[in-house]
Amino acid sequence: METRDGRTIPKPTRAGRTDRATKRWFDDFVVELRLQDVPGDAIGDAVASAREFLADSGGTPGEVFGPARAYAASLDLPRHKEPRSGMAALLVPTCLGLLGFFAVAAAVSSTDGSVQVTLPGLLIVLTGLALAACAPLLLGFFVRGPLWRPAAALLLVFTLQVLIGILARDVVLFTLPALPTALTGGLVLLSTSLWGQFRKDTAPDPILEPMIAPPPSSFGLTLLGVLGNWMLFLAAAAMGAWFLLR
Repeated sequence: METRDGRTIPKPTRAGRTDRATKRWFDDFVVELRLQDVPGDAIGDAVASAREFLADSGGTPGEVFGPARAYAASLDLPRHKEPRSGMAALLVPTCLGLLGFFAVAAAVSSTDGSVQVTLPGLLIVLTGLALAACAPLLLGFFVRGPLWRPAAALLLVFTLQVLIGILARDVVLFTLPALPTALTGGLVLLSTSLWGQFRKDTAPDPILEPMIAPPPSSFGLTLLGVLGNWMLFLAAAAMGAWFLLR
């Protein structure tokens, strides 16, 4: 194939396509093992063993092992299932943080010193809390399969929210005072951010290849973790400052 200036564009070689397929298979394999709660060191061992076997056999992962999901499920690897208390320690502060953020956002944007809780607004809050609470269960649905499935699900939720907002936008369920609502939401946000920052059971679980020491923690990853813990609090503070100073 030639371009307009006469240059020839090389066609993709079979080796190039095979390399891309192999990389995609191993990416899917690692994701499946993560979804099955396999520890990082065990994932590293499984990946290294699979690569070694492929090097000896000369085949592709799909030909030798079959689909990545089925092969990952067939392996007898250790699992560290998150106990219910550990899952609650993650989900409860997340949901409370979202609730505090919504409270601060509604309070600082009010113009008459009160927060009118409408039916569409309450449904938006409940939808956000439900998505946050069900995120661990929905992770496999979003990661596996074609991209259109999660996109269609999110579009359906968004469409329902818009329809309810149009049909019931004037339905006020109850009214709250703005200042106590903002203070309570800010206190909840601060508490959940501090909880996420200083709780002790958040050790990283990197994927480690056999006989290789774990990499040192980088400043960028540490900063990313800190920003993740304080993201909602900082967003609420910025929103409050913008409404108060405009």
